[in-house]
Amino acid sequence: MDPEAGTQFLGLFIASQPLAQLFFSPVMGFLGNRLGSIRIPAMVSTFIMAIGFAFYASVSALPEPRRWYLFGARFIIGAAGGTTTLCYSYVASASTVKERTTALSALQMTKSFAFIVGPLIQAAFVTLGEGEDYPIGNTGLYWNLYTAPAWLSVFLSLVNIFVLMPCIFTEFNIAKEEGAYLAARGLQKSLATDAEEMKKLKPDKLALVVCIVISASTQFHFNFIESTATLVVIEQLGITPTRAVVMVGIMYSTAGIYGILMFGSVGLLSRKMGERVVLGAGILFAMSGIISMYPYGGPLSPLKFINETVQEVTTVSFSSMEYSSSDDLPSCYNASLSLTDGAGCPVDKQPWCCETPAIHPEQLIVGYLFIFTGVPLAIMMCSVIFSKVLGPYPQGTWTGLLGAGTAVARILCPLCVTSLYATWGMLATCAFMTTVMSVVLVIFATSYGRLVPYRHAT
Repeated sequence: MDPEAGTQFLGLFIASQPLAQLFFSPVMGFLGNRLGSIRIPAMVSTFIMAIGFAFYASVSALPEPRRWYLFGARFIIGAAGGTTTLCYSYVASASTVKERTTALSALQMTKSFAFIVGPLIQAAFVTLGEGEDYPIGNTGLYWNLYTAPAWLSVFLSLVNIFVLMPCIFTEFNIAKEEGAYLAARGLQKSLATDAEEMKKLKPDKLALVVCIVISASTQFHFNFIESTATLVVIEQLGITPTRAVVMVGIMYSTAGIYGILMFGSVGLLSRKMGERVVLGAGILFAMSGIISMYPYGGPLSPLKFINETVQEVTTVSFSSMEYSSSDDLPSCYNASLSLTDGAGCPVDKQPWCCETPAIHPEQLIVGYLFIFTGVPLAIMMCSVIFSKVLGPYPQGTWTGLLGAGTAVARILCPLCVTSLYATWGMLATCAFMTTVMSVVLVIFATSYGRLVPYRHAT
């Protein structure tokens, strides 16, 4: 689309969507609270999303340089992501405290389902052919492998706007009615909520902040996998880039199915064990996943040497004895052989490749399994506890802040983790992630007594 767009722009392009969410999620939540309804904000936000996808599909018809058009389209789509905040706040408001875990779990399951269906839809458009463009009239627009999913997203956005029409979608605020009833029963007053008493019984803001921190840190943990999975498979296991992309894609699809099962079981687990216990278990599972991926000994990673002069990637063979091809290539012991070009750890760019043992395949499997178990539990329980701490109070603005916290994690993690991995290797990266989760565990333990539902007057 734009040959001048380099690696630095790619990082900025990826960060544009969460950056937009960081600002617009709280705004959409505030508007939902202010208007007392999510209908208008959701319809406007969904229409903005349709514009963003249409813009994205039309970039090829615009003059160069096109990279900033791509950036703008992705930013607009991220800004429209505030619809998710409105959905979470409405589900929390339209359910009783008893129903909320199940309701929010069902909403989260739909997101996991989308992670599975999305790649399948993209794969279905492969039949259009690589490099094949089908003109849409005389507009200068094309229907091809890359624009077709965007046009489909425009259509689905318009369908969502229609679904939000008053003749189809009716809003209910069950949480407010439940809060008024419980307050009236506790205060021995009428069913009308007493404004002065409500002011005295504000939600625990510290508990809300703790939930935001835990949710953002857990999202940071998941983004660690997103940012490094393909890189780790290529460099640590010696898999070619093409095969690595396929393997990681299969892993994410499997994780999506597994995530649906996990979200489906959250309601039962929370009823049997308690929400705080399930949250603590999720944090421990996620932390255990990182610990299980520490390089602990054995052979080095398959190694490769990148020759910048001829711009070639050359695989370098190593035996168990010391080898040194030049001053630029450090001496290595017991390194295994990378059989194909593109696979292996670039030893001239990352000297730690000659010092840090490779991660074993079984370590990655166990580590990812633990993480894909712990992250859904922690994120789901954070959302549930968060909504219950708010109680009958408007959920929008605070839910937007919860979404902004995860957006910060999505922005910072790729920058922090990839730089740390490239400079210091897997050992330092795992140590950093363990430290993050250890801090989260301490915060959770010290705030355990505050993570309880809103308490009405008695």
